Amino acid sequence: MPKKFSCTYLTHLCICLLLTATMLFIADTEIAGFPAYTLILFLIVLTWLVCRVVYAGRAGQAFLSIHYFADTVSAAAIVCAVCFAIGKLFRNPDGGAIDFSWNAEVIALALICLLVSAGIQFRPLYFDLILYSSLLVSGIFMLTYFVDMDIWDRANAVFADSGIMASYFMLVSMIGVYGYCVNRDRLRSAFYLFAAGIAFLALFLNKNVISLWLMVIYFLAVPVVLCPTAALVKRVTQAFFLYGLMLSNMSLLTEYTQILCKDISYAPELSVYLDLLMAAGGIAFVRYWDRVPENVDRERLVLRRMQKKYRFLLKMTLALFIVIIFGGSGWNEFPKETGVLQGMLGLLAASLAGEAGRGKSGFLYCFQNMGVASGLFLIFYLLVLTERMRVNYREEKTLTNILILVSVLFMLQMLFWNPGIHNTAVYFFLLAAASFHQEEYRQAMGVRVNAADLLMEIQEIK
Repeated sequence: MPKKFSCTYLTHLCICLLLTATMLFIADTEIAGFPAYTLILFLIVLTWLVCRVVYAGRAGQAFLSIHYFADTVSAAAIVCAVCFAIGKLFRNPDGGAIDFSWNAEVIALALICLLVSAGIQFRPLYFDLILYSSLLVSGIFMLTYFVDMDIWDRANAVFADSGIMASYFMLVSMIGVYGYCVNRDRLRSAFYLFAAGIAFLALFLNKNVISLWLMVIYFLAVPVVLCPTAALVKRVTQAFFLYGLMLSNMSLLTEYTQILCKDISYAPELSVYLDLLMAAGGIAFVRYWDRVPENVDRERLVLRRMQKKYRFLLKMTLALFIVIIFGGSGWNEFPKETGVLQGMLGLLAASLAGEAGRGKSGFLYCFQNMGVASGLFLIFYLLVLTERMRVNYREEKTLTNILILVSVLFMLQMLFWNPGIHNTAVYFFLLAAASFHQEEYRQAMGVRVNAADLLMEIQEIK
């Protein structure tokens, strides 16, 4: 059998096709009454499964062995989805067409987890494919805001759900920032930063306030979950300041220019408050950065004290985020005229709480459309995968850790909106990779030497 037709090669081909098709095919169209993307997803995953069946035995590999408890849960999900599909055939045969779409989606997502747990080599190319494919969608999305044409009516319908688009552009932003932080080639780093900047602008135009907060949490979490080398901290801070700079100028773009053809509003006070925060953060960062020695390899220099500061800011931001969400509509009555801090908190809290109140949780969507049992099973499944990610975490495993961070933010999104099957398929693949991908890493080993024994050996040598 030629090498290029090995199980590894065909698996890689199916993953590339899955990611590219998912990032490009975001329109809700139907083929013979069946959602087109669901059909494409199911066929790609089924092809991946067939390749595993045909070539795994020839390569001497086991076929989808049950290694983890999560594999058992995935198999149970597939069996339940198949049983529900069979049960639909015997219910109300005169009730019209039967919808099997969610059954196919559940089977496809569970198969993705099973196939990934069976063993794949996660390649950086997968992140690149997501970024390449997203540029076309991001360009069309932004054209609908900058160019007023009748041909955008169909595009406006595709981009109407702010939650789905927030999940899409958050994924691109997180991957772009990660690529910029870890890549040392100048051209590739410039491309990653460019892709991240495009996604930032799309996020701001989409104006889902929760997604803007989640991106701040992501920036603060990167130096915490990854090894905080000086090079990493410098680059993630640069990307963070680019994000803040673009966001602080959105009020100027929306309130004082006529560039946009859609009605988007950012409070002018937001620019002032964000500029003050960026100035304070910049001064604190520069004062700390001046202590870093110049003639030291910044790829090897680990900034533990800086990591502690980022961890503290992350905890503070998460606590503030939770307090605002639980405050609900009461933040609209918060006094804003008594000072700068009160005004900033009142502005940020009211917009965040309002967005959280308007959204519809992805878990609630599952309870309403697939039943209470299916919703509880999904929560249980995510908890099982979360435990797998905890076991798989090591600070030295850079790629695995960023997959874990992206997956955690995906589960946070599910609390506030339905990401849609298009985004869920990619996130589930990354979630499975974060849970099962075995990344090689170097671990420093410490050796304890007894001084008396060492002195005796030195004397013997003399």
